[in-house]
Amino acid sequence: MRKFARLALSVGVPTVFVLLMPPVVAGQSTKAATPTFTKDVLPLLQRSCQKCHRPNSIAPMSLLTYQDVRPWVRAIKARVSSRQMPPWHIDRSIGEYLDDPSLSDKEIETVVRWIDGGAPQGDPKDAPPPAKFRAADEWAFGEPDLVVSMEKGFTIPAAGRDTQPSEIVDPKITEDRYVKWVQMIPSANCCVHHSHVYVRAPEGADRDGLSLGMGSNTDEEMDLIEYGPGNDADFFADGTAKLIKAGSKFRFAPHYHSMGEEKHDIERVGIKFYPKGYKPEYVVTSHRIRTDVGNMWALNREKVEDAILKAGHKIDINEPRMPTGFLVQENPLHSATTLSIPPNTVATHERFWPLPQDALILSFQPHMHFLGTRMILEAIHPDGRRETLTDANRYEQNWQITYTYKTPHLFPKGTILHTISYHDNTANNKHNPDPTNWRGWGSRTMDEMGHGWTDIAFLTPEQYQKELAKRGKAPAGTRTQQQQQQ
Repeated sequence: MRKFARLALSVGVPTVFVLLMPPVVAGQSTKAATPTFTKDVLPLLQRSCQKCHRPNSIAPMSLLTYQDVRPWVRAIKARVSSRQMPPWHIDRSIGEYLDDPSLSDKEIETVVRWIDGGAPQGDPKDAPPPAKFRAADEWAFGEPDLVVSMEKGFTIPAAGRDTQPSEIVDPKITEDRYVKWVQMIPSANCCVHHSHVYVRAPEGADRDGLSLGMGSNTDEEMDLIEYGPGNDADFFADGTAKLIKAGSKFRFAPHYHSMGEEKHDIERVGIKFYPKGYKPEYVVTSHRIRTDVGNMWALNREKVEDAILKAGHKIDINEPRMPTGFLVQENPLHSATTLSIPPNTVATHERFWPLPQDALILSFQPHMHFLGTRMILEAIHPDGRRETLTDANRYEQNWQITYTYKTPHLFPKGTILHTISYHDNTANNKHNPDPTNWRGWGSRTMDEMGHGWTDIAFLTPEQYQKELAKRGKAPAGTRTQQQQQQ
């Protein structure tokens, strides 16, 4: 600045101009200061990464300390800037969700600027206290009221084909109970692709509230919980619950694949009940909306038409696509069709399921295998209006994430839940071992699936009216006679 002042005076620049120039401190930059690990980056890791990235957890490296993180900064930049990490594989511009670990654009910019600026540690005094996490074999929400374990379990060989065994256990529940939360813990989680606990109501029992026979649910079993990477516990908001009938049996249904070392798996399910005598306003049931017809409408048209005609519906002989308005049971229609993914093709398949009652849609969990890349859940309203609820546009089969809506979606009877699955059987799919091979539906990891697990609370007409009024969408009693009769 002194050199500039002398130059300015020598060429006749007025002195007042020199006096108004702001002083510049040596080393000062007009750029924003480089973020530091302790002050700017560590809080983001604690919130969104360390739950998995810590010793004895599912991630391949720990990200608890600066010394842990520093060797991985290039990989972190690539994964964070591409939104591969933290795992939240949906279009963030659609809807609001609970337990969202994803980073905002500004937070991603902070991480990238920190790494590009040399990844400085910063002042240790700026660091927040270490985050506390439960161990992988501990209960997430405290001690359960009931723990039910496999009695024998299953041995997974070091090498071999996938297996889907099952074991039935009596939990000795002597009265109807409502579930506040439920969690599953396997002992050999390395080999568990996913696992379910199904509840079999006793023969002759009152089955109100179980939604048996709806969607792809069978007439015998209700899904209590699914375990998968990124999904091991379900917590139900106050006033909502799953129902277990007195005398029910539990069926553990794991899907195992070998991982190079023999393991024995004993799975446990822990349940916290609402207090005895408490009856929640809404009972929640889980439904698979399988996506398998789609292109198969053309390839299996005769079988699909037969299922529709047997259900008592007429169909136009020139119908170009799978009709959406038929209340055809899911399982017969599913058995009449097959998922078909030709070689070197990106295939899409659809499922249309009309809601048999007014309903709250609480959550959505897409499930596919290695070829799955995207799944959409949308609602087709009775007036034909279409609304996208969730677009899992970056699906990763290694993460079975449940996306729980911050505010459950409210729909009247007859609204169609529509799922669209995308399977990429080309060389562009990095998970695809052989794009020249046809793939179809199957239970093995190397086969394919395509269904969306959807938690639903079905409502009475009175409950629907109450929800409408609560949301300010319409005063109670405004549903038309046509809607009531649908």
